[in-house]
Amino acid sequence: MKRKKDYFCREKSPTMRPTITLISDWRLRDPYVSFLKASLLNVAPDAVLLDVSHHIDMYNIGQTAFLMKQSYSRFPEGSIHLILTNTTFSSTYNPVLLTFNGHHFIGEDNGIFTMMFQNAGIPLMGRQFVDNSATAIDKVLKMIEALLNNNVQQVTTEYNSFVLKLMEQAFHNKNQHVIEGKIMYVDAFFNAITNIPVQMFKEAVGNRPFKAVVKSSNDWQTAIYADNYKDCNSFILTDNPLGCLEIAYYQGKVSVLADLNADSTIEITYE
Repeated sequence: MKRKKDYFCREKSPTMRPTITLISDWRLRDPYVSFLKASLLNVAPDAVLLDVSHHIDMYNIGQTAFLMKQSYSRFPEGSIHLILTNTTFSSTYNPVLLTFNGHHFIGEDNGIFTMMFQNAGIPLMGRQFVDNSATAIDKVLKMIEALLNNNVQQVTTEYNSFVLKLMEQAFHNKNQHVIEGKIMYVDAFFNAITNIPVQMFKEAVGNRPFKAVVKSSNDWQTAIYADNYKDCNSFILTDNPLGCLEIAYYQGKVSVLADLNADSTIEITYE
């Protein structure tokens, strides 16, 4: 009979190196990200350390939840994801470990877990570090070491009282032929990424004419969707690798030109 997999540690081949990702609002100007990576390599010398982003808007857990939710599945199953946005690392910091869909997430219970998994259809249950004598960073390191050694039960206790914060979701009104969403993130090319899934847009609109209106200080609209925007000379909607619609302008800074930010809303109407 096949052995049941442990809840917090999937079976891995002897040659598989553990993957640890980091997402934060720390920026890269200072050496703190490198310091943390050095500490991680002390407990997991063969780990693959990958950065999701360190340019999250300061303290913005909603933006962090959006990027992490849309990107975690791109990494190998069994990956450990460190969520560091708006983390104080104070003496009372007790990281929470939550396992979902074969991935492990470690972060502070500041509402980010409910934002990420509010539509999962299952109650959130995790584990919290229990040794209050350890420093904040040591708590994270010991939790990761326990995960890799399959003895997480020894350093954690069950935890299911999560802070409730809901991330805004795109809404599709099929009767009125309207999709409503908002800008969640502006990337390094100043393209604006919405929370509208590409699949939702394609299933709703298909080949029918549509109009997308973005509400900002400079309201504007577009009726162009393109898989490749290289030859377009106007604002367009296109696919983003995160799986959501992106507002772009070829070789132009769309978020600057249209004054878009994370508070801007987008409404798509179609025939």
